[in-house]
Amino acid sequence: MAGRHKVKETVMIRCRLDFARRLVVWLRSLLRYGAQAGAMGVLLSVLFARALGGQTGSVRGVVTSLGPDGQPVYLAGAKVTVRPESADNWSLATFTNDHGEFSFLDLKEGTYAVTVELSGFKPVTQSVSVKAGSLAEIRIELELAPVTGEVTVTPEAETIERTESSATGTVRERTLENAPLVSERFQDALPLLPGVVRGPDGLINPKGARVSQSGYLVNSANVTDPVTGQFAINLPLDAIEEVQVLSSPYAAEYGRFTGAVTTVTTRPSGDKWAFTIQNIMPRFRRRGGKTVGIEAVTPRLHFSGPLIKNRLTLAQSLEYRFVRTKVESLPPLQNDTVLESFDSFSHFNLQLTPTHTLTVTFSLYPQKNRFVNLNTFNPEPVTPNFKQRGFNLAFLDRAVFSNGSLLESMFSVKQYDADVFPNVVEPMTLFPEQNFGGFFNRQNRESFRYQWVEQYHFPVKQWHGQHNVKIGVDIGYSTYTGRIASNTVRVLREDRTLAERVDFLGNTRVERNNAEYSAFVQDKWLATPKLTFDLGLRYERDGVAEDNLLAPRVGFVVVPWRAGHTAIRGGFGVFFDKIPLNVATFDQLQNRVVTRFARDGVTVLDGPRFYLNLVDRAEIKNPYSLAWSLEVDREVTRKLLFRFGYQQREGRREHLVEPLAGPGSSGALLLLSGGRSRYREFQFTARYKLGERSDLVASYVRSRATGDLNTFDVYFGNFPNPIIRPNERSRLPFDAPNRFLFWGDIQLPADVVASPVLEVRNGFPFSIVDEELNFIGRRNRGGRFPTFASLDLQVTKGLKIPFRGKTYRFRAGLKVFNILNHFNPRDVQNNIGSPHFGGFFNGVSRTFRGKFVFEF
Repeated sequence: MAGRHKVKETVMIRCRLDFARRLVVWLRSLLRYGAQAGAMGVLLSVLFARALGGQTGSVRGVVTSLGPDGQPVYLAGAKVTVRPESADNWSLATFTNDHGEFSFLDLKEGTYAVTVELSGFKPVTQSVSVKAGSLAEIRIELELAPVTGEVTVTPEAETIERTESSATGTVRERTLENAPLVSERFQDALPLLPGVVRGPDGLINPKGARVSQSGYLVNSANVTDPVTGQFAINLPLDAIEEVQVLSSPYAAEYGRFTGAVTTVTTRPSGDKWAFTIQNIMPRFRRRGGKTVGIEAVTPRLHFSGPLIKNRLTLAQSLEYRFVRTKVESLPPLQNDTVLESFDSFSHFNLQLTPTHTLTVTFSLYPQKNRFVNLNTFNPEPVTPNFKQRGFNLAFLDRAVFSNGSLLESMFSVKQYDADVFPNVVEPMTLFPEQNFGGFFNRQNRESFRYQWVEQYHFPVKQWHGQHNVKIGVDIGYSTYTGRIASNTVRVLREDRTLAERVDFLGNTRVERNNAEYSAFVQDKWLATPKLTFDLGLRYERDGVAEDNLLAPRVGFVVVPWRAGHTAIRGGFGVFFDKIPLNVATFDQLQNRVVTRFARDGVTVLDGPRFYLNLVDRAEIKNPYSLAWSLEVDREVTRKLLFRFGYQQREGRREHLVEPLAGPGSSGALLLLSGGRSRYREFQFTARYKLGERSDLVASYVRSRATGDLNTFDVYFGNFPNPIIRPNERSRLPFDAPNRFLFWGDIQLPADVVASPVLEVRNGFPFSIVDEELNFIGRRNRGGRFPTFASLDLQVTKGLKIPFRGKTYRFRAGLKVFNILNHFNPRDVQNNIGSPHFGGFFNGVSRTFRGKFVFEF
């Protein structure tokens, strides 16, 4: 028996040892491959457990209004927000169901303010007392509102957003009015947001994305150029109420982008007539110590009011712009780019019934630019001119039904025509010291886009929390016709011998149509007052790639502690991009013939080599990105808010071009859907409220933007690049690893408003080339521009002017750009064949501007 026990004990010991060894191996594998995921899972489990924690007291209520017969009507879809009336500065939000009911659970004992908002009704706030272990019931009755209330903009109390999972940056009307904006366009205000920079080409790059990778919406209508994919509408600043930049939004309603989405909301009219006139005084041009004509005149007019009381309103904005912008490094009277434009935006709002509205907007935006991209190395003759014309007409119908559902219908028509043409008709010559000749490319483009969108918001449903389900379809049709012709381009060495010649052959006409279809379903699930999920799925298809695409997305918001001063948000999503029509017409463009010459400039080394435009594998794919983010908001005090965030985006199947030399004199310029990019960003932001109308914001962003450099838009956009070298993956041109930003909106005594903006960041990277424009070393690794630093300030004072028994308001002030007069060059001599190699040029010195606004 003892022997049997020994054998049994030995077997058990061996089994335990074997199990222990297997357990150690399994734990090592888990630690090696799953440590990060495990840690994240534990963290989220703890947070969700806290969010699902115990209850104390509850509030339940119903929202009604009086119908035409005097009987109560239950209102569904109303937004209900509860906030404690104590010093705690937090809030929770929900929506009423199809019976007008709402509820809040897990509220600690105290007195709360309950606010109800619904389109077409006046908002109402009511107090309610909550006791532990009890249910407080309230009834709130809403009254019909006028068509719209008079727009009075005041900064909102800075509280933590507890239901939105996407990282969002917002610029409101007050900031647009008070911030020192160099050209007084809303695009100038976007770099006030962390992670949004103005690139070396002057275009806005949100969250490490190229302009063509981003989406742009005005009142939900797509306003991008269907040919290039870039933002293609000008809006007067007075027409804008709010601008938001959504970085990888997890709501499935957003599509056709891989970077970020910029949404613009325009100002409705008030119930009283109001007029604003500003910038009516011209600015004179000073050159060589003398006054030589007008440098700029940019008058703006905005008026709004009721056309039919309580039924129909109009908000109209008009702006004319004539601006000369000086390039410091060129001779006087030969150093100005010239912009002339007229922008008109009309906003009609018709209240059909208290729950049914129709909004019609119409915009015009003709513009002329002379000497585009004028700089140290491209004087006036070699620069192109640009003209645009078009309109955008949109209808938005919103109807709230008796069960609380909401139907939004939108139809828009956009025309966008563009012309690019040279200043002189001569071959373009690229020379190390300074280019000369005429711009090589001429374009005449005409395009239309028709868009129809239907979105239906279901009544709020109760099932393990509240579900706000939304479905929608988006159908678009775009047309593009035009002519694109290119002239000879020559590359000269420093000794003026010919190094390369590029000629273009073939038909100049291009034409393409594209139909786009998408549908989505999304659910904002408020599982508890402290836990919200965004769940969505989007389907897309277009007539170019003809692929069926599915883009799942999920986001979450957790409020882990009872006090509600901390919110953790994040998510993951797949985002498919549009295919611009200039990409779809690549094989219709002229083919190039390249000839390379020896040092004597006469002997042919290679060519003439004919490069045929070919699409790789005869197919164009939709680019897509995989993005995820994690962000923590912490309300330290009622006045101080901290934000820590990390996001990462991986771009795939991006369109790029690659030159390939074949046997003999053959070659190909390939369009590939194989480009990649990556953007990583860590952000820290602090916001401090000095008072009711004063804010200070400081942010630091550590980021890295890398990707393929031969992207299609670089070589075939509005202003093509004639010299195409082999592709390389490196830093993107707008990569700025470290960026510090500080800005404020400060209300001072005597109705004085001061708005400083300080930006300090790394300079952008650049490449080094030889005399033949071949890259030396890795691209965008030749160095960086000097550190960019600029302190700008706008100060205005409000005045009152009595006139004929009435008092009119007037604001006057001063804008100063680059107060410290720091040298921020925009050009670099990167050609090693030049004796000025490594020199930086074209900085902007300290600049003063006046500001005058009349209100009556």
